[in-house]
Amino acid sequence: MILDSADESILEAFGVIFPHYQSYDKALDIYYLAVAYLATMRNWGNLAAFQVGRVLFYLRLAGVLAFELTGVRWLLFAFPNAFEPFFVYYEIVRRRGNPLLLTRNAIMVVVAVIWFVLKLPHEWWIHIAKLDATDFIKTHILRASPGTPLWRAIIEAPAVTGSLILIAALLALALWGFVQARKRRVAQTRTATENSKSLFAHWRPPAGNVSMVGDSLDRTRRGVQAAVLRHQAAFGVRPGVLAEKAVLVGVVSVIFGQILSRLQGNSIRTALFVALAVVASDFLLRWVLRRFVILATTWMTISAMALLNFFFVLLFQFILPVSSRRDLASALIFACLITLFVALYDHYRPIHDLRKVEAQNGNSPPRAPEGPTDRTAGTVPAGI
Repeated sequence: MILDSADESILEAFGVIFPHYQSYDKALDIYYLAVAYLATMRNWGNLAAFQVGRVLFYLRLAGVLAFELTGVRWLLFAFPNAFEPFFVYYEIVRRRGNPLLLTRNAIMVVVAVIWFVLKLPHEWWIHIAKLDATDFIKTHILRASPGTPLWRAIIEAPAVTGSLILIAALLALALWGFVQARKRRVAQTRTATENSKSLFAHWRPPAGNVSMVGDSLDRTRRGVQAAVLRHQAAFGVRPGVLAEKAVLVGVVSVIFGQILSRLQGNSIRTALFVALAVVASDFLLRWVLRRFVILATTWMTISAMALLNFFFVLLFQFILPVSSRRDLASALIFACLITLFVALYDHYRPIHDLRKVEAQNGNSPPRAPEGPTDRTAGTVPAGI
């Protein structure tokens, strides 16, 4: 995220100018945001937070798609990237507090602050006003000319630079004092009830320590349950799941198709092809699992999907288009892109489904801290 905020200035410092920088930037943004969204299926135990994150992600996905197809920059302002800071907020809570205590009210307050205080002004600054943060700092703060390199402007304004460093150091010291004071308050109130309705209750870590042995067994059981669900999924079609997977992979592929310009095919044709490829590969893998009654490993599934997707992309690239231009490298990138997102979706969706079924059946786990991996327990639902 930090590099993304300064990548254009870094490239310009080395004399690299992208004529269509926004298209490349937004395509790569969607790439890592899609990976983050798929990771929420595995890691986020708070279903309300997951649903809000899903809405925020697909709103941004729709905005970037509309921008790539039309080139109208205000669409990026109308569909701001609120998913990214919300993802960061939840992950901070997941490591420093208890996100399972997050209520819908708390989530909506966080989203409102992110949307109206952070992202809308930020998107307006970049896409409506078309201002550059580096140029603004050089001309309005350091009082240098627009053509002066940033490093030289910093050196030539020692008073301003020193004052900014001093202010940053004071803010860091104040933040450190706030963190230490909060740790002391947490230690004093650790015996407070877990069911507190406070808007900030999720920042309080639960009392006691989680057993390492129990946690390891629970994670192992969760992995087995998810593997069984993936195998059970081969014996039934879930239209909603298949539709989301096709839409997600299709839209990301269309966005990438705008920067992989040598990969022949317009946006509509690309979207239809990707949707057909996802459905066809899903059908073929299900048929193999049903026919041979095997419990496929993750790497076996990924390898099979990679071969199928590469075959479909080659078919699309070398047979269907009428143009004579061909690019095997772009076709390979496209096949890897489809394989990555289909594999992540198929691997992480059953973990989210387990939590969802547990919540519907009233078998939700105790409010224990989520770690870097999922730690909830439950039973394998029949017939999912």
